[in-house]
Formats: sequence, C-alpha cells, structure tokens
Amino acid sequence: MKIKTALIVLMSSLTQTVEFPITNNPTNDQKLEAHFQKLKQDPTALRSFFWQMPKGGDIHHHFIGSVYAEDYIEMALKDGLWIDPVSYQLYFDQTDALAKNAKHALPLCQLLAEDPTERDHVIDHWSVRNHKENSRDGHHWFFATFQKFLPAAAGNEVALLSELCRAAAAENVQYLETMVEIPSILERVAKIAEGAVWESDESPDTQLQDLYSYFEKEDIDQWAGYNAEVMEHWHKTTDKHGIQLKFQTPAFRIFPNLATVFAHLMLAFKTADLAENVIGVNFVAPEDHQVSLANYRAHMAMIRFLKVKFPNVNISLHAGELVAYKGDAREQDLTYHIDEALTVAGAQRIGHGVDIQSETRKDQVLTLMKSKGIAVEINLGSNQVILESTPEDHPLSTYLAAGVPVCLSSDDAGILRSDLTHQYELLVKYMPDISYAQVKELVLNNIEYSFLNTLEKAREIEKLTEAFDNFELRVLTK
Repeated sequence: MKIKTALIVLMSSLTQTVEFPITNNPTNDQKLEAHFQKLKQDPTALRSFFWQMPKGGDIHHHFIGSVYAEDYIEMALKDGLWIDPVSYQLYFDQTDALAKNAKHALPLCQLLAEDPTERDHVIDHWSVRNHKENSRDGHHWFFATFQKFLPAAAGNEVALLSELCRAAAAENVQYLETMVEIPSILERVAKIAEGAVWESDESPDTQLQDLYSYFEKEDIDQWAGYNAEVMEHWHKTTDKHGIQLKFQTPAFRIFPNLATVFAHLMLAFKTADLAENVIGVNFVAPEDHQVSLANYRAHMAMIRFLKVKFPNVNISLHAGELVAYKGDAREQDLTYHIDEALTVAGAQRIGHGVDIQSETRKDQVLTLMKSKGIAVEINLGSNQVILESTPEDHPLSTYLAAGVPVCLSSDDAGILRSDLTHQYELLVKYMPDISYAQVKELVLNNIEYSFLNTLEKAREIEKLTEAFDNFELRVLTK
C-alpha cells in the first residue's frame, strides 16, 4: 500500500472533506466530461458506461432483499419447500404448512411442474415486478414480499451471499456493506424479553439500565456469542469474488413490546462488539408502521444508551423514509426523525433521509451533517417504488446543495428488480446537469463514508483509484 494514499485518506477522515487522490490531466478531464455529456442522450450507452464504471461500494444494502426471486426459487426447489398457491407463501414442509393453516399448500416443484406459468406468478409475488400492471401499491407490496420467500434463505445464507458478491463484482462494485440477521436467534432473544416489562412511567435512562441488567442476567451474552460466531462463519465461507464484504446487523422496530426491541438492539451491539466483520448496527422494518412511529423517540433513546456502553460500534439509521399518508405516517411524523437520529441516537450515517424538507430544524440538520461529515445513503429506485418519489420532490439536490456527503445505494435490489448501476442511471434523470466529476465524487463517498477502518479505506481507495485510471483509459482510447 502506498504511504501517500494512506495519509490522504487519514487526513480526509479527519477533515471530513472528499478529494479524489489522483492528479488528473486537464485535457483528458475535458474529453471525459464531453463524452459523458454526450452519453446522456443515449440511455443504452449510458447504462453501458455506468455498468463498466467503478462504483466503489454499496453501503445501504439488505442481504435478504437483495437476492433475486429466481435464486430463491432455485434454493426452495433444492430444499423441497412447499408453497401456498394463493398467497405464494413458502413453508418448510407439509407439517409447517398445516401448522400455519395453509391447507392448500403443495410442494413448489409440483406447482411449477403442473403449470410452468406459475413461475412468473411466484416472481411477481416475491418482488415488485409488474406491481403497477397488477394494480398493486408499491409500498404495501414491497414490505409484504419478505416473509413469503424467507424460508428459502434458511441454511442457504453462504450460497446467497456468494451470489450477491458475484453480482456486485460483475458490475464493478468492490465493497459491500450488507445487513444480515439470524431469525432463529432473534426469536430466542424475543422469548427472553417476554419476561421483561417496559414501565412507561419510569424515566427512560432508569428503564434502560434496568432492562440492560435484566438481559445480562438472562445471559444474552450467550446468544450474542452464537450470533457473532455464525456471522463470522458466513463471512469466512462466502465466495467473495474479490469483493470486500462487511456486515451490519439490525434490530426490528415494529415489535409493540419495547423490551423486545431493546433486546434485539442489545444483541446487535454486542454482536458488533464481538465479531470482526460485523461493523455496524441499524434498524429495519417500515419506519412508517404505526408501532415504529409511536415508539420512535424511545427507540432513539435505546440507541443512545447502548452507544455509551459500546462506543466503538458504528451506527447507521433508516430515518426520514417517510411521506405523509404513506403507511401510517402523518405530517407531524416528518418533522423530527432525521434530527433525533443524529442528535439523540448519534447516527453516523442516515439511510434514505427523504423527509428532510419537512424537518422543523432542516437547516440545522443539514449544517450538522455537512460539518460532521455525516453521509446520507440515497436509494432512488427504492424511494420511487415505496414512497412514489419523483425527480421534482426528491431531496437529493437539497443534500448536494447543502454540501452533505451523498452515497448512492441499491437498498433491496432483488425485490426491486434493480442494481447499483440503475441508481446512477436514475441519478442522471434526477440531476440532468450533473457532471462526470460529481459522479466520480459520489463513487468515492461510498468508500470514504463506509464503516471500514482507516487502513481498510486506504486499501480500497487505492484499488478504486487504479480501477478509475484503467476505466478512463479505456474510454479515452475507444
């Protein structure tokens, strides 16, 4: 590794500025810029350009939602899973189906053998493909897909992670920071939480300390140890196809029992503290669910409390993934979520951040994000489907104008039938005047604002620099 590159990255992390560590030839820069502007008139050529372009990292990425339905079908057939032919919910076997009152379930292989067109129906139910043609609401349909195919992931995590790495490498992504969880361990910890009670009349700090002590006494460390061990095993045995792979692990925010949410967060923090390749925690599940909305402030207090206990654990939070009257969100809910994710929970990155225009302290929040180098993870395709955002109302330009670091991410590419390349295609639609130099800066942000440590960032930026040199040489010599 070049010492000069490492020093540049270290200084960049201290000053929170982003500067590509290469010296460009002004004439070549002009040629590249002219070429890029010309490509904007040809969507096919533009996609080819972005596909081949180095894209650094994908740092807002859900493992379960990023696998394509076709791969889940393959795994379900291999494992002999059963399916309900009406809801398209998967079951492990006939016993599992009958226990859940799915009386008409049959083996997936039988369904597809009897009617091969059912394969398309399965894909449409396990993703948002054709949701508009089928008059399905993107918001509802997106969040309804996960449970349907989840049994196909069980026991196949390494194979599916390997496929995600292969796909990422194919479109010139070099770093993947994906969210993973182990449902069986979350269920066991939730059972422990049934013996705990959240006393609403107690102060949050007292309540949180009492819950922390309770779960310590109930040996949550044992489950955190199992969690870390399994995730490290997944990491070790995944075929990474040259990708640098790291994990975040999340808690689910839609449990009515606040003790359950805290237990899952505590498990996540302890796991990240134990596992070398689990480098952050997050919240998942709809932010606009009535339970998530009602308990948002309590959730932020939980994160703040655990961050004090585990100061070295990184935090990225889905915050501001809200539009008034989508889900259960109302206008008042859009006034403080990003703010409190930053000022209460201490988030180091914000996922989505769509409601920034409605935040009461919008200007202060943007200033804070700029001054502290807190990046926003922008997911254009996801926001289009779930929140029905458009180039006219999306806050991407607001963040860029305010000097907030922006990272483009794919979110749940499998369910969305998308990829990271498509996010850059959408970028041009949302910001037609964007320059190649600005695009290149966004690519660098995906490494600069990742949760990699300083030396790992230095290595990845050196790799990215070389990749851009080679890519640009190919473009200029065509």
